[in-house]
Amino acid sequence: MNSDAVQLFSAMLGLVTLATGIITLLAVFVEGRTAWAASWLESVRGSALWLMCAVTTGAMVGSLYFSESVGYAPCKLCWYQRIIMYSLAIITFVAALRHDTNIARYTIVLAPIGLVVSTYHYLLEWYPTLESNVCSLDVPCTTIWFREFGFVTLCFMAGSAFILVIALSLALIRSHSSTISSTPVH
Repeated sequence: MNSDAVQLFSAMLGLVTLATGIITLLAVFVEGRTAWAASWLESVRGSALWLMCAVTTGAMVGSLYFSESVGYAPCKLCWYQRIIMYSLAIITFVAALRHDTNIARYTIVLAPIGLVVSTYHYLLEWYPTLESNVCSLDVPCTTIWFREFGFVTLCFMAGSAFILVIALSLALIRSHSSTISSTPVH
């Protein structure tokens, strides 16, 4: 498989990830008011840990493929995103093995930081004049290695993964807090 095919496949996965994250976020915020939200969240919560693990591990493997096999040199902002994504991949894997939904309290802290970096990086790709001397001259943060469908880039895909992790974390946290509040006190 050549790098163009992997780019296209990765972009499609990124869009599916983003759509799943947006639907899950919407369901979290309308839960209790609509039947579809409860149904969606019930199915998502059952696999949330493994889904977070798959998405973050997929993002990690993808970033390594593009830098190590294809030769796309990561910039500083890419490295910051990687630090968070790789950490999330490790802790979500351990949490999934242990069935530890309390991990959401940690992923909900890390993923928004990654999303902020991804969003800033994505804005730099479209508006290079926003660059604030964060990146080096040898690998500028404004370098776009590919742009599938006219808008999907590497940092867009990372941002999509962070959005899904945020959504799943919120779904788990809301489930956990509603379970605690509905438990009778003895």
